[in-house]
Amino acid sequence: MSQGQGGITLDDLIAQADYLKRYIDSLQRTQLELLESINSIDSAKQAIETIKSGNKEMLVFIDRKGYILAKVGGIVGDKVTVHLGLSYYAEVDLDSAIKILDKRKDEISKAAQNLNNELQKAASTYNQIVDILNQIQQAAARRQQGE
Repeated sequence: MSQGQGGITLDDLIAQADYLKRYIDSLQRTQLELLESINSIDSAKQAIETIKSGNKEMLVFIDRKGYILAKVGGIVGDKVTVHLGLSYYAEVDLDSAIKILDKRKDEISKAAQNLNNELQKAASTYNQIVDILNQIQQAAARRQQGE
């Protein structure tokens, strides 16, 4: 069902809508991962603040989802080990750790904003294609009723 020379077929529209739907799903999964990273950074900063306050005990999640907590005692020290990226870690003082985490959070927040902009564009394009497909379907239904 071609729209003429230089036109687009119905199959092309359906394929594009399907591609965009999968792309949007992928962007949404990535967006969730970025938000989880931001939440993890906030949790790490709270833990550092707890250590800085002189508290010698802390509740620590054993798993990623927070199903199990363990009380950890005897926390001493003015240094923590921070993940720098890839397989690199560094032992730094608490204030430096917070600066590193703040920088990482800013980077992730910017990436999340860029991703959100891309998600909005993809969703807008997807909605336009769905509208066109709906119009085609309605026109076909009207033609069938007219026969």
